[in-house]
Amino acid sequence: MTSTPDRMLEQAAALDSAELLDLCNELMASIDGEGRLRFVNHAWARVLGTSKSASEGQPFLDFVHDESRARAMAALETVRQGQPVRRLELSMHGPFGTRVVLEGDLRPRPGPHGVLALAFLRDVTLQRAAEADRTWKTAFLDQVVEGAPEAIMFLGTDGRVQRINSEFTRLFGYLPEEAVGRHIDALVVPAELRMQGADLCVRAGKSEVINIDTVRRRKDGSLVEVSLLATPIRVRGEQVSILGIYRDMSERRRLQKQLASAQRLEAVGRLAGGIAHDFNNLLTVINATTELLASELPEGSSTRRSADEIGRAGARAAALTAQLLAFSRRQVVQPVALDLNAVVRDVIRMLERVIGEDIRVELALADGLGPLLGDPSELEQVLMNLTLNARDAMRQGGTLSISTRPERLTAERAASLHVAEGDYLQLCVEDTGCGMDAATLDRIFEPFFSTKSAEGAGTGLGLATVYGIVQRSRGSIQVESEPGKGSRFRVYLPVVAVEARAPEVEVRPAPRRGAEERVLVVEDDASIRRLVERALGNAGYRVIAATTPQEALELFERAADEISLVFTDVVMPGMTGPELVRRIRAIAPRTRVLFTSGYADDRHVDASGLPKDARFLAKPYSFAALTRTVRETLDA
Repeated sequence: MTSTPDRMLEQAAALDSAELLDLCNELMASIDGEGRLRFVNHAWARVLGTSKSASEGQPFLDFVHDESRARAMAALETVRQGQPVRRLELSMHGPFGTRVVLEGDLRPRPGPHGVLALAFLRDVTLQRAAEADRTWKTAFLDQVVEGAPEAIMFLGTDGRVQRINSEFTRLFGYLPEEAVGRHIDALVVPAELRMQGADLCVRAGKSEVINIDTVRRRKDGSLVEVSLLATPIRVRGEQVSILGIYRDMSERRRLQKQLASAQRLEAVGRLAGGIAHDFNNLLTVINATTELLASELPEGSSTRRSADEIGRAGARAAALTAQLLAFSRRQVVQPVALDLNAVVRDVIRMLERVIGEDIRVELALADGLGPLLGDPSELEQVLMNLTLNARDAMRQGGTLSISTRPERLTAERAASLHVAEGDYLQLCVEDTGCGMDAATLDRIFEPFFSTKSAEGAGTGLGLATVYGIVQRSRGSIQVESEPGKGSRFRVYLPVVAVEARAPEVEVRPAPRRGAEERVLVVEDDASIRRLVERALGNAGYRVIAATTPQEALELFERAADEISLVFTDVVMPGMTGPELVRRIRAIAPRTRVLFTSGYADDRHVDASGLPKDARFLAKPYSFAALTRTVRETLDA
């Protein structure tokens, strides 16, 4: 009996060469001198989706895709010259309109039957698709890494840099050729944090994910606060690299400091406003009683001089509380359309003697400025504080420059100043004084911070007040200064579409006395209530006093026809002054009203809070101011 191997050899010997070629998995074909296929095997027909009979006799190039036609023609020409073509890659027409990629050799075969060449090709379509996919993924990941806003680096498990992206170069200053191959600790870890860096490398090498905030060193030696995320990269379960991502935290830290500073200012502002409110109530009693006491004492007496000195101290205290209120933005303002240039000229004229002869004042006021909407006293306060600060910075004399000009703020510029886009006026106050360092610049708008503290000459409220006024005016203030190079303050205030006027100095005649008009006084502070009753009673008015808004409403309901004026505090427990007036005017719509307050919150005193025809008298007020304003309100 013949063995199985012997039988296989007998079968193979019985096959002719064509049958052997058909058994091969490679695509085989012979091409004649005219470029036609003389023979193809079954692999050819199977891979290209055709048949032996449909292929043989057809031009070889008919099976080649257009993108490979030039390459195929060049290969045939090379073979005609008797030279083989190695590793020829062609894109061919495949089944159902697909493309098939073949790779192999063309060998010259001059001989009988006009055969020019033999083609030995194999199907590499799947391999090329996989390679293209890998290439695409690599290019995609490269773009992700290079386009990332964070600094990215890849480390070997030994802590040496394998790759960095462009943001790493921007953040730390190292080019790829300077960083690759170096240990990350020696590259960016400060000397004082080497132990931390070594520990992080060990932990990352053990596949631990790390997420910390730390400090790293740039190429120039400067330090930068960063957030570091380090995570292992594994391939088939084995860690092959470490991905490190650094995020620059400098800007975030700066914004956090700004927010903390703003929160401190807000907290101190609330405290300052509350203190000023209570202190103004006390000052109202102190100043008015001192005024009354002085009026009853003989001129020239020592007691009268003492009373006058108390009055002057009370006036200075009132000015200080006004600054506190302006800083805390709880000051009641009476905005009008203003001419900025006129305000500047008036303030400089008033401060000429205070500034001193050793300081030269230069004005550069632009013509045709649009109007500002603001309170004249507040704008004067801004300019006075900036001017006096400039004077104090020039102990040895110098130049004080004040300029105004219009400026159109684009959206980008307005965003940098934290204001709305539009038309503004710029007020610039510049001096040639001692200047300020960066640490001082960071704190100049803090309340109670003063560079004159060593001399005991500053309260630390001047620039805080300026800041509060400018912010309330929907403006912005910018400062530039260096030690020994002076300072420049730029104030931006929005222009309004109304007719401007210069602040007026009004000469008031002595007020007429009351004619037995009845005034309803609503005041929860007993000392002030008694003071007002006494002052208005002495001036010829009949006073009805109420401690609470509820009591005042009951009194008004009983005597509405007899009450000529309601004089009420704005902020009271249980009910606000504006709410009380709304209820009173529901009973008697034409009732005249005069408001007062040591401060007024935005929620109590704004366009919708006080009636449009209401008048306001700020605490602390004098007897004369009280009686004059009551008379003006009644006569309006």
